[in-house]
Amino acid sequence: MEPPFQSEFTYPNGFADLANEVASRRAPYPEMEDVLRLVSAPGLAALCETLIRAPAPDETDIPHKPASAKYLELCREFDGQPEILALHALTIAASRRADPPEIARTLFLEIWRDHGRFLLDHLDRRWQLSALQTFRDFGETEIQRRSASDLTVFFALTKLYETERLFSGTKARKPFSIEDRARGGLPMELVGYSLRAGDLDRNLLGMLWQDAEEDPVLRPLACRLLTDLNRDRSSLFRRLRLMRRAWKRKHKSRKT
Repeated sequence: MEPPFQSEFTYPNGFADLANEVASRRAPYPEMEDVLRLVSAPGLAALCETLIRAPAPDETDIPHKPASAKYLELCREFDGQPEILALHALTIAASRRADPPEIARTLFLEIWRDHGRFLLDHLDRRWQLSALQTFRDFGETEIQRRSASDLTVFFALTKLYETERLFSGTKARKPFSIEDRARGGLPMELVGYSLRAGDLDRNLLGMLWQDAEEDPVLRPLACRLLTDLNRDRSSLFRRLRLMRRAWKRKHKSRKT
């Protein structure tokens, strides 16, 4: 049997320690500015039309790579796809390190300003969310940074919640039974969401959408992600809607 968790805190050293981990970014990629200038030299429109032909992996590649090696790694990931995808990914890689060169921010914003729809047609969900996080760091307006930050936290918490749900044994599209509610309250004495009249979901998603719509550069990415969430039949929000319907049917039948 595993021993009980002894610490008073879930994270024993406190959140300040976690914040220090976030702040202690790894050292910048050597020569990142030079590589970004070289790769972007043909122009973004040309990079949308040119397909990547990446060489096979080199067994001598090492984990701690300069910018040129990182770009080669990204080219292998996007092999056969437009070169602008690898350049976009390289600007994101630069943003994850300390003191990214200004050209990384400039290129990232220019790519989304002029070719955002093109990116959305080619990027998978992982890279869409990575781009969202980069808007938090590279955003040129307060609304870009705030909306991207809120959505980054929102999707991160969604990922944590849905991962824990997997261990319940309940499939994503199957709502929980309204008859099997556990006894007890929520953490920190929070008031639970009401299936009868709760509007927390509507208010939360409405605020996220309102901010996402305000900025023309961020809007295509942010609104696409939220629209896809609205369409997804396996989300927490879809399950809550189904549970609310079940609750209403149950209580309607009691009245008749």
